Amino acid sequence: MEVERPVLATGDTRPARMTQHAREALYASITGVATLLVMIPSSEAFTGRAAAGSLLGTMGGLFAAGLVADTIAHASEHGGATRRSTMRRILGASIRALEITVVPAVLLLLSDTGIWSLRTGLILAIAALTVTQLVLVLWGLRGSATTTWQKAGYLLLQLAAVGGVVLLKVVVH
Repeated sequence: MEVERPVLATGDTRPARMTQHAREALYASITGVATLLVMIPSSEAFTGRAAAGSLLGTMGGLFAAGLVADTIAHASEHGGATRRSTMRRILGASIRALEITVVPAVLLLLSDTGIWSLRTGLILAIAALTVTQLVLVLWGLRGSATTTWQKAGYLLLQLAAVGGVVLLKVVVH
């Protein structure tokens, strides 16, 4: 769901859009980590292509859900159909779910070539998504009035979120 942020006195809406894009990508990357974690215990039952397809299917569903939710939220807030410019902005934020999937999907597909096992590919894909999350946290904080220590705290908080997902998946499975 789109959250409106105050526009700077210059009229520049880029910081608000960057934050929205970072938020959407963070949600998607955590979902991607959870999706990949489920496959690790039975990685011998999958191929790299099947694992990449599962990840892409999950992210495709997340993309569609984000697109629909933001469009409905905008229509209800603004009382009507979404304009093309707004739809492009919504699409730009929702597409992050697919963009961040490219590197992990390639890492999974490479396991079919014999470079590494699928289990290794899954771990590398999870690591890639985790690094992506840390970069997104820093990207989302660009231009903010946060100190270096606060940024480090946000990075640790994000790592704790990933650790929580991992812990939950391990406990449940």
